[in-house]
Amino acid sequence: MIKVKYFGKLRELLGVKEEEYDAENLSLADLLIKHIPSRHPEIAKEWRATVFITVGDNIVMSEDGTPILRYHILVNGLSRNLAYTLKDNDEVAILPPVGGG
Repeated sequence: MIKVKYFGKLRELLGVKEEEYDAENLSLADLLIKHIPSRHPEIAKEWRATVFITVGDNIVMSEDGTPILRYHILVNGLSRNLAYTLKDNDEVAILPPVGGG
């Protein structure tokens, strides 16, 4: 099982602070783009627009073909790219962008 923790607007949007997914051997991208929105279809569009940079309903991709994130994603406290393969007992934290000045 993979534990996913939500912070900021995502916690309010989903109405939960954490969930568990049976997502072993999936990429982090698959979890964020497919699994979480499929569990919450009523807010899937808003999920994509909040977590990723979007144009219309489409997620904007970087030059290397990976989705561009608005939020910070940590796996077991470490920043990982979206191709990272999740393992049993991984903990994913989805953190809002930090501003300041």
